[in-house]
Amino acid sequence: MLTGNIKKMTESSPIAPSDFFKPRQKKVDFAVFSAMHEELEFLENVFFDCKFEIIKAGDFKFKIYEYNNKKILLAQTGLGTTFAASVLTFVYNHFNPNYIFLTGTAGGIKPELKVRDVVIVEKAFEAEIQGAFKLLEGTPFASCLEHPLNKQRFPSIYSADKELLEIASNINFSDMKIYRGTIVSSNAFPAPQELFEKLKHENPYSIDMETSAFYQVAWLLKIPALAVRGISNILHHDGTDDKVHESDVYGSSKASAKILLKIIDTLVLKLNAQKLLGSEIKSDVDKEVIKLIKHFNLQPHPEGGYFVLSYQSRAEVKSSDKDRYNDEYRNAGTAIYYLLKGDDFSAWHTLKSDEIWHYCKGSPVKIHALNKDGKLQTYLLGDPLMHAEACFQ
Repeated sequence: MLTGNIKKMTESSPIAPSDFFKPRQKKVDFAVFSAMHEELEFLENVFFDCKFEIIKAGDFKFKIYEYNNKKILLAQTGLGTTFAASVLTFVYNHFNPNYIFLTGTAGGIKPELKVRDVVIVEKAFEAEIQGAFKLLEGTPFASCLEHPLNKQRFPSIYSADKELLEIASNINFSDMKIYRGTIVSSNAFPAPQELFEKLKHENPYSIDMETSAFYQVAWLLKIPALAVRGISNILHHDGTDDKVHESDVYGSSKASAKILLKIIDTLVLKLNAQKLLGSEIKSDVDKEVIKLIKHFNLQPHPEGGYFVLSYQSRAEVKSSDKDRYNDEYRNAGTAIYYLLKGDDFSAWHTLKSDEIWHYCKGSPVKIHALNKDGKLQTYLLGDPLMHAEACFQ
């Protein structure tokens, strides 16, 4: 016989899937993840002089940097798909980032890859679960193919965010070898030998232990996500690697982080441009700037300002200096429209090609150039009929 007070059970109102993940702490703009500390070292050095705060969430501490007026959280997930998914979900729950990124290392599968090459991950899939999709069809377990929270069928391959991929595709990474394609994730290291031949049917560039879980969580929580992986080692045709102890973790991590930083910088510029277009117009100059951006569909340039490609030669040429462009073919010529507004500037950068500037309209602009001997020369680009020292080109 039961004794004591009996409480009436009540049924609460339904909870939307997104309510399970409502943020409890302050919001951040971007969250960058990696499996281990070495993979974040380059970004930590870049942000070294930035203002930061350390916030405790549960039993964990997270460092959040102020970078270009954006809050960026760096977090290590630990090894494997389970830790990657759990830490990402934890960070989303507490900090609600607008965008998430994954950086770090991966093992190369395609033979053309070299150590320190970089893969911008368009799609990712999990190795061990691939065969289950067909096996579960028509069985009592078929309902497992639909996620219980969002009632959507699981995709077998998960995609990166389209906006972030578009941003990456518009950046010129001429100083590094970049690939865009699929990656496979597995908790077997360096790869599951029994599945390796089947995995190749999906044409993956490389293999790691986190990206698939990263994209799966992003799909479930509807967060814009992008993974960038540096090739640290090259696998044999059967998925083995007898030189794993020679893997270049530092160099490949730096390569992927450098590419990711360019993507983040360009995203920041794009967000600022959207803010400008959506803000109250205060002057005729602002009106003219917005009109030009809209008319030419100008996009944020990673070195500052706004641009659009206006011409690209169909002819491809090689330099007589084999070291200039790594002995690779390049377009014989390109041209862009380029706009600087207000206090905008084009950041210092090294040129491998000849570059010609043409003045179209607006106020004059100073162009500073350093030659190989370190001597500074300054040009005033503008209308010489209005500014005596200026030149049209």
